[in-house]
Amino acid sequence: MSKFQMQERKYRRTVSFKSLSRLLGYLFTYKWQMFVIIVGVIVSTATQIMGVNMLQPIIDNYILKSDVNGLRSAVIQMAFIYFISSVTAMIYSRLMVRVGERSIRNIRNELFAKIQSLPIDFFDSNQHGEIMSRFTNDTDVLSQTLANTVPTIIRALLTFFGTLLVMFRLDFNLTLLLLVGLFVMIPVISRITLKTGKFFGQAQEDISKLHGFDEEILSGQKVVKVFSRERYVNEEFEDKSQKLRRAIAKAQINAGKIMPFLVNSVNIIYALITVLGVYLTLNNNISVGVLAAFLSNIRQIQNPISNISQQANLVFQALAGADRIFEVMDMEAEGDDGIIDLANVRVSKDGDIKSCKDITGRYAWMWKDGSDVHYKLLEGKIEFKNVDFSYDGNNQILKDISFYVDPGEKIAFVGSTGAGKTTITNVITRFYDIDNGSIELDGIDIRDIKKDALRKAFGMVLQDVNLFTDTISGNIRYGKLRSSDEEIKSAARLSGANAFIKRLPKGYDTNIHGDGSSLSDGQNQLISISRAAIAEPPMLILDEATSSIDTSTEIQVTEAMDNLMSGATSIVIAHRLSTIQNSDVIMVMEDGRIIERGSHEDLMKERGTYWQLYTGRLELD
Repeated sequence: MSKFQMQERKYRRTVSFKSLSRLLGYLFTYKWQMFVIIVGVIVSTATQIMGVNMLQPIIDNYILKSDVNGLRSAVIQMAFIYFISSVTAMIYSRLMVRVGERSIRNIRNELFAKIQSLPIDFFDSNQHGEIMSRFTNDTDVLSQTLANTVPTIIRALLTFFGTLLVMFRLDFNLTLLLLVGLFVMIPVISRITLKTGKFFGQAQEDISKLHGFDEEILSGQKVVKVFSRERYVNEEFEDKSQKLRRAIAKAQINAGKIMPFLVNSVNIIYALITVLGVYLTLNNNISVGVLAAFLSNIRQIQNPISNISQQANLVFQALAGADRIFEVMDMEAEGDDGIIDLANVRVSKDGDIKSCKDITGRYAWMWKDGSDVHYKLLEGKIEFKNVDFSYDGNNQILKDISFYVDPGEKIAFVGSTGAGKTTITNVITRFYDIDNGSIELDGIDIRDIKKDALRKAFGMVLQDVNLFTDTISGNIRYGKLRSSDEEIKSAARLSGANAFIKRLPKGYDTNIHGDGSSLSDGQNQLISISRAAIAEPPMLILDEATSSIDTSTEIQVTEAMDNLMSGATSIVIAHRLSTIQNSDVIMVMEDGRIIERGSHEDLMKERGTYWQLYTGRLELD
C-alpha cells in the first residue's frame, strides 16, 4: 500500500488544535487587518453591552422621576452608542470577509503547489475526485468559517464575559443563581456539540468519496454505456448519496437539539430569576431599573451561548476539512537529491561548451564543483545494470534487467501485457525509483541528475492522450511555451496533424475539450505527438503512441518521428510489430526479464519468441 494513500478513517478527533492554529496563522498573515478586526469586535461588543445597561439609569433616574429632558438626552446617547456598535460591526465584518477569502486563496495556492510537488505514486493511489474535493468542498467550508465564524465567536465570548461582569455589578446574588443554571446547561450543550462535530467530520469523508465516485463515472461514461451499467451506477450512487444524507442528517439533528434545549433552559432560568427579582424589588433590595437591566442582560447572554454552540458545529466541520487539506500539505514532496542539470549549449569549433537560453538543438549535462562549472555533452547513451523494481515492494515487475542503448539508436520493447515494458520508461524518467541496480545516461547515474532536468531530456508520447481545454495551437505550444505560430505549424507538419487541422473551421484556433471528445482518438494523438515534437527533445519515448492511429497515418507518423529523432536516442513500446521493424534494436520482454535482443532480421533468424509473434504463431496477451 502506498505511503501517499489517503486512508479512510473514522472521525474521532474532537478539536484539532494543530489545524486551528495553522488556520489562524493564515489569518494573521494580514496583521494590521486582523488588528482592526479585533479592535472593531471589541468596540462593537462593548457599545452593545453599554447600550443594554443604560436601561437601569434610564428607568431609575428619568422614567420613574418623570425627567423628560434627562430621558431625551439618555435616549440620544443610547442611539449614538448603538450607531457606533453597528458601524464598527459593519467595518470588521467586511474586512473579515476580505481577509478570510485571501487566506483561502493562499491555502488553495499552497495546496495546488503541493500537489504539483507530489510524486506520481500519490495520483496512482488516490481517486482524482477525492483530491478535487479538497480544492472544492473542503475549502468552501473553510471559506465560510473564516469569513463569518471567527469574528462571531470572538464577539460572543466578549459579550458573554462582559455581560457577566455587568451583571455582577448590578446584583451579585442574582448573577450567582444565573451561573448555577449555566453550569447545568453547558455540559449538556458541549456533549451535543462534540457529537455533532464528529458527524460533520464523517460527512466530509463521505462527500469526498462521493466526489471520487462521480469523477470516475463521468470520465468512464463510454464504458458505462457500452456495458449498459447505467442502472448499476445509479444504484451505487444512491447508496453513497444515502450514506452522505444519513451523516449530514445526524449532524443536523444533533445540532438542532441545541436551540430548543438552550431556549427552554434560559426561559426556566429567566422565570426563576424574575420571581426572585420581583421579590427583592418588593422588599426594596434592588430597584426596578436594576431588575429590568438584569433581565435584559439574561436575554443578551443567551445570544453568545447560542452563537458559540451553533458556530462550534461549523468550526468542527471546517476543521474536518482543514485536517484533510493539511493531510495533503504535510505529505512528503517528491525527493530530489540530484546535482546535475541539463543546459542548452553552443559548441565552438575548438570544442568549447557554453550554456545559453536559446534552444540550439545541443544539450549538455552541467554541474558545479565549487566555483568551476563542468559540462558533458548529452549523447543519449542509456544503460541498465541489474535493475530490480516493484511498485508495492512485494510484486517484482523488473527482474535483474541489464541492457544498453548506444547514442542515436532506436530501441523497441515488445512483450505481453505486464511484462514490464512501460515500467522501463517509468524508471528511466524516475517517476518511480528502482529498488536495486543502477540506470545511467551518458555514464551518469540518473539519481545524480535533477529530476526536472532528467525529464526535460525526454520527450514523451503516451498511449493515454492528455490534452487541455484550449485551442489546438495552445495544446501544441504546451511543449514549448515561447514557440511561434510557424514553429507550431512546423511541428504539426512533422507529426502529420497539419492536414486535418487545416480542414477545421478555425484551423489552429479551434477550441477542443480536455476529455478528447472534440476530435477522434487518432487526431488527439497527432496533437500529442506535435506537442512532443515542438519541444525538440534530445531523446524520445513513445509508449504505444500509434495505437489509436490508422495504418496509413501510422506510416506517415513513424517516418516523421524518425526524421525528427534522427541522430538521437528513442525508445518505442508497441504491440504492432510493423511499427518497429526499422528499429536498431528490438528487445522482447517476458515476466520482467529480457529474453531476446537484436534487430528485426537477427531475431527473425533466431526463430524464437519474436519470430513466433511476427509470424502469428504466438499472440501478445
